[in-house]
Amino acid sequence: MKTPYLLLLAAAVTPAFAQTASAKSGLSYDRVAVGYSSNDALKGYDLTASALIGSNIIVTGAYQDVDGKGDLSGFGGRITGFGLAYKFNVGPGDLALGYQYSQGQFGTSNGFAVAEQKGFGLNYRQAINDTLEFSVGYAHLSTSLGALQVSGGSITGGVASESDNVFDVAVRVNVTKNLNAELSYAFQNKNAGSNTLGVSVGYNF
Repeated sequence: MKTPYLLLLAAAVTPAFAQTASAKSGLSYDRVAVGYSSNDALKGYDLTASALIGSNIIVTGAYQDVDGKGDLSGFGGRITGFGLAYKFNVGPGDLALGYQYSQGQFGTSNGFAVAEQKGFGLNYRQAINDTLEFSVGYAHLSTSLGALQVSGGSITGGVASESDNVFDVAVRVNVTKNLNAELSYAFQNKNAGSNTLGVSVGYNF
């Protein structure tokens, strides 16, 4: 229950801290990427994009084609989402405070289900040198899974809603000024699909 208060505290303290930074991080946020991710519940390929509007607003979008694993084996579908964040220059890196939303639609041969996830998060990103970057993040997410509707109009299963804390780390290698590769890992509980490993190849524009 303390999480919203921590986020509000971070939002209040970060601007004051950011004012002490004497130089911008120089990190690029204009990127398109293709990738693959997998956890205990889902696996699939994704297309993501982000752009910096002005000096501080980061807009992101994502599309993922997924197949179910484990209890969701036999399901397939797609997940679409977007994010909006405000970044501050903090020391040698950037700290972003943002909101994210995604919606999934999943189907089988005889029915379908829907899911929704939304929440707020913090992410810190820093370049170690011209080639290597890292980022760490935290998000408090609410996940809602709708009931499975099967052919014939009957409904099976129930509606579940869970709140989860997600911690993630990522390392990005800049092969050239524009071409890069990223490896990420998210620590999350089973309600959100369990820990997730992701890889992507991106282009900075």
